[in-house]
Amino acid sequence: MEKNKITYKNKKIVKNIILVAAVCALIYIIYMIYSLIKQPTNVFVIENGKLTMEEEAVRLCIAR
Repeated sequence: MEKNKITYKNKKIVKNIILVAAVCALIYIIYMIYSLIKQPTNVFVIENGKLTMEEEAVRLCIAR
C-alpha cells in the first residue's frame, strides 16, 4: 500500500510540472504574438498574395 502512495505522489508531481511548463509555454507564445502585433517587423513582404522574405540590403536602403 505504501508503494502505491509513493507512485501516486510522483505521478502527481510530474503532472504538475508538465502543467506548469505548458502554462509557461502558452504565456510565452501569447507574449510573442502580442509583441509582433504591437511592433511588426519589415522582414516579410506580401506581394500578389505571396509571402516573401525581404533582403537585408534592400531593407537597409529603405531605412536610410
